Amino acid sequence: MSKKSKTKQPQFSSTYEVVETNKIKLTITITPEGFREGLQKAYNKNKHYFDLPGFRKGKAPRKMIEQMYGKDVFHEDAINFVLPDAYEESLEQHNLDPVYKPNSIEPGDMSEAEGAIFYVHVYVRPEASIDGYYGLTYPKMETEATQADIQDALTTEQEKNARQASVERPAQLKDIVTINFKGFVDGEAFEGGTAEDFNLTLGSGQFIPGFEDQLVGKEVGDDVKVEVTFPEEYGHETLAGKPAVFEVEILDIQAKELPEIDDDFADQVSEFDNLAAYKDHLAKTITERKTNQLDSNKRMHLVGLLVKLTEVDVPQDMYTARLDESWDSFCRQVQMQGMDVETYLRFSNLTEETMRASWAEQAKFDVDSQLALEAVAKKENMTISDEEFRNHLKEMMGGEEKPVDDFIEKITPARRRDLERDLLCKKALDLVAENAIAVDEPETPVVPIKNTTDDNIIEGEAKELPNEEE
Repeated sequence: MSKKSKTKQPQFSSTYEVVETNKIKLTITITPEGFREGLQKAYNKNKHYFDLPGFRKGKAPRKMIEQMYGKDVFHEDAINFVLPDAYEESLEQHNLDPVYKPNSIEPGDMSEAEGAIFYVHVYVRPEASIDGYYGLTYPKMETEATQADIQDALTTEQEKNARQASVERPAQLKDIVTINFKGFVDGEAFEGGTAEDFNLTLGSGQFIPGFEDQLVGKEVGDDVKVEVTFPEEYGHETLAGKPAVFEVEILDIQAKELPEIDDDFADQVSEFDNLAAYKDHLAKTITERKTNQLDSNKRMHLVGLLVKLTEVDVPQDMYTARLDESWDSFCRQVQMQGMDVETYLRFSNLTEETMRASWAEQAKFDVDSQLALEAVAKKENMTISDEEFRNHLKEMMGGEEKPVDDFIEKITPARRRDLERDLLCKKALDLVAENAIAVDEPETPVVPIKNTTDDNIIEGEAKELPNEEE
């Protein structure tokens, strides 16, 4: 007679109620069996820290430790074992879409006999409504390359191919001067204020205000006493706001030598052997770029209009979550360059707070625009098919099938929902753009906000796909 397999019973139950706009109270009840399992895991994790008389270290029974240190000695770690999974599964069970981490978690009664209760307050994604998105207007833009455009491109290429050569004349702005210098504050040399054979481009703003200007007009061999004052907000507190004197010796002055723009120049910087053919190529390239820029500007402008047409009550937590994403992205970029974030901030005279403040407007635009596009997609009953989702992943992963299969197998429902949401936003914006009208002066001008983050729904760029096992 074969044994029947036992199905593991759920170790929690949950209910929720709406307590205010977009905020819910989730009540999670852990079963006695589930809480006891969490207590045992907490005991196994921590038992080696306890040294009770009569027992070898790490061998004291859990009951004995609880009698000596209190019955709740393992509760905190037990909660950390049982609550996170119960919280995530409760969100899926009730189809709740939180915009940020829980606003608060309040423990209720807990015991081995009765289990444990937790009350979680969290903001969920708001519902947005929108009308009037057909026939929006956007500013016309000339896409044909002008003679001025072509000349600007030639000048840029000329600057790239300039040579540096020493000159026998006083230094001018944009010259590169080679200097030795030593800085003093209160008559004492300070750390980091000395260098030899240092190349400084005058007017670059590389040094503190006033330093570079005092070298203009000086010649090779001159000894210059540069008097400046460190800014009040300077990164090193010992120098901030203090006057300083730098003893500077000018060793060399170099200026740019620009090549002649002619057939030889075209042959040197391009695949074309004459200037006329090179200009034709530049004209085509510029026209393509301006056409792409027109589409980008058009979409940015239309998104701005959609935000104004949208009715939605956005939780502040949603903007905070977007700022967190920007901060995490920034930290990854700094670390990929082999730098420590704290060191980078110190030398850049920045703080996490000032950076977040500088991103606040962009974060608001990102959130508001996504909600507006979601509202359009919902009103148009747009959906994402499995084939569309798969093709999107395939495009992001360079067209290879296996990484797509592996990712789909491991992806969480929440992550899939985020990716499908981005696709829906792209679809919605395509619809609005197809039905928009170009005019000389749009009815409601919108100033585009420069997107400085790694997520760009407006341009339809791919997002980074994190490892689902993390």
